[in-house]
Amino acid sequence: MKIFITGATGFVGKNVIEQLGDGKEIYALVRNVGNNPFGENINCIEGDLFNLQNAYNLQDIDVVIQIAGITKSLYCHNYFKINSRGTFEVIKLAKAKNVKQFVLISSLAAAGPSPSHIPVDEDSPAKPVSLYGLSKLLGEKYLKDSGLTYTVIRPPAIFGPHDRDIFTYFKMVNSGITFSAGDKKKLYSLIYVKDLAEFIGTTLLNINAFNETFFISYDSLLTISDILSFIKEALDKKAVNINLPEFFTKIIYFPMQLFYIVSGNPPLLNRDKLNEITQKFWICSSKKASEKLNFKPKYSLVEAFRETANWYIEKKWL
Repeated sequence: MKIFITGATGFVGKNVIEQLGDGKEIYALVRNVGNNPFGENINCIEGDLFNLQNAYNLQDIDVVIQIAGITKSLYCHNYFKINSRGTFEVIKLAKAKNVKQFVLISSLAAAGPSPSHIPVDEDSPAKPVSLYGLSKLLGEKYLKDSGLTYTVIRPPAIFGPHDRDIFTYFKMVNSGITFSAGDKKKLYSLIYVKDLAEFIGTTLLNINAFNETFFISYDSLLTISDILSFIKEALDKKAVNINLPEFFTKIIYFPMQLFYIVSGNPPLLNRDKLNEITQKFWICSSKKASEKLNFKPKYSLVEAFRETANWYIEKKWL
């Protein structure tokens, strides 16, 4: 099986490469082929979403896995440039190469939060609450309208080795003081990145995954307190939590935006992200993945958080 992967050097991409590396011919899109982080068994193709000429020279691609995207940006138009138009450019490549399957890693944000404690599923109407989510949904639409055989995967919050977002909570627990904001009963779905990578592998050239959309997550619905408890156990640390009123996030996002504009880095919190974090139920059901593809996460939450913690310690992130 010959696979072309975008976003290979990102958090999810690195784990997918590790999962799929054996027995498959993998071509990874990278900005600089002189710095191959994967080893000799992975073929690096120089380029980006808007410079795919080298990828057009490839022959007989079976599957395209589109992982490349952004979750944070200083400027809102970048979501649509990368997540929507960038995906469209990869779709054009896939059509030119007559690939057998196009796998798009989208997001729960494309569907939007659940209006209640009942998780959204693949039949729920898409109601994104952020420009990020809308840009991912538009990328999905481009794919579904393309005529290609597709599989869309919508993970919720992802954690694991190489991640820097939920890593923030690991750092807080390690320091002994954690912060949260708003309603403590907010619920979240999670998926461990290695389980996500394995699920992606399960869908490849699997006719049961053709022209289908899947959520993939743990069955457990977690509060922020639950997540912090798993991290405390994984690090064998105690930490005091300070819960701030939700309006605090609405106060600080503007100065944070100004700070990041000056520094040139994408903001951790801006108006778009504020629309997401104030929602109560970021939860989804992976029942379809279980029933249609017979998939269940390999790792328990305890094992996943412990393995993640050990990776951060080994890599001296903590």
